Amino acid sequence: MSIESQTRNPFKRLQCKLFGHKYTILRSYQTNKKEYECSHCKKQFTENDYGELETLTPKLRRINEVMEKFYIFKNTRRQSA
Repeated sequence: MSIESQTRNPFKRLQCKLFGHKYTILRSYQTNKKEYECSHCKKQFTENDYGELETLTPKLRRINEVMEKFYIFKNTRRQSA
């Protein structure tokens, strides 16, 4: 049994299934991408290209971080030129 599944309360997960998630912003990027976390079940989500929320995976988190670095690099280059 993983640590993640031990810390989640089954009643809170049931509440999310019945009434929906209660999102809080976990991280906001300059590229207008945001990462959210449910305050009840602690699941993490991110926005896809269409603005819909999907489960945050390590791959998607890394993509968000790389896009952020590229965006910052591009803007600093544009300002210095």
